[in-house]
Amino acid sequence: MSNMRNTFPSVGPFKASLFFAPPRLCGLLVFAVCFLAACAVSPDAMDPDAGAPVAIRHAVVNLLVERDSEDTDSFGAAVVFDDKGRLVTAHHVVEGAAHITVLLEGGRATTATIVGVDAVCDIALLQCGAYVPEAMTPALLAPSLPEPGATIWSLGNPFGTARIGGGAAVTRGVVSALHRSYVSETTGRIYLDCIQHDAPTNPGNSGGGIFNARGEWVGLNAVITAMREQPRDYGVAFAIPATRVSAIAAELAAGKEVSHGWLGARSYRLATQISGGAGVMRAVLGPLDDAGPAFRYGLQPGDVLMAVNGTEVHGIHEMLVIEDNLAPGSMAKIRINRAGREFDVNVEIAARGVSGR
Repeated sequence: MSNMRNTFPSVGPFKASLFFAPPRLCGLLVFAVCFLAACAVSPDAMDPDAGAPVAIRHAVVNLLVERDSEDTDSFGAAVVFDDKGRLVTAHHVVEGAAHITVLLEGGRATTATIVGVDAVCDIALLQCGAYVPEAMTPALLAPSLPEPGATIWSLGNPFGTARIGGGAAVTRGVVSALHRSYVSETTGRIYLDCIQHDAPTNPGNSGGGIFNARGEWVGLNAVITAMREQPRDYGVAFAIPATRVSAIAAELAAGKEVSHGWLGARSYRLATQISGGAGVMRAVLGPLDDAGPAFRYGLQPGDVLMAVNGTEVHGIHEMLVIEDNLAPGSMAKIRINRAGREFDVNVEIAARGVSGR
């Protein structure tokens, strides 16, 4: 992933109380504290020896992907979207596929075709040749995001191990953080509001799902942080929120095209604005695309983004979310700080695309 430190020159200002109890009450107080602590245990806590519910294990299937341009097969996973045999997966798992085989528990298999894709958000909707109820269960969408520290199940097809038998591989971890947003300078794909978790995640887990302790679907595995030379698990994985995936999949199922606003920066850098000991984070324009709006309307790398259409911008995550929600073709008023001087620039928003498209 990109280093989020600001690599541009600094721009102006950016650079218990004690409680004592009588001895006779101590035993009662200790009992009360222990009782309250026991009651405070989350209902989502998992029995460390309990296996994943069958409904979760059947909510994720394994994919074997053949491409005409490759001599070897590639692999991934997908989440069962509904009982019509539709699946959702990461677009990069099936991009350029000539043939997709769905491997199911119990030695069963079927095929799948691509219904629609949102290449920018790395989401694809597939249609199976057959719905196999004995080995497929639609994922139950969680009504809300899990809290940091909550335990989750993660299912996928690490290193294509489904080819040697069995269903989706199951691992367990905790939610490390929420609201991680990232844009790939290499592909142009954008990952918004992601759930960071530490469940073991390796190549082949992409497109698989993560689930909370109640068995509800909370995210779609899409990105891992790894060394280029050693693409393996480092305990830092990112899943697109299931609510976002489900909404995009519904649009694709209806035959609609999903669009995303784009200002024209290939990436953003982080800056801080601190005064009097406290302050806020800011997003700084990174390299600009020569064909993008920012370049054409006179914005420059190193410009600090202060507000968009009157909404103050606090950091990269907020900027990416605001930008994504801007309608392509609309005008946006961008307030920037350049070398300590603030001013507004009106920019016509473009549609974000993926590199090579």
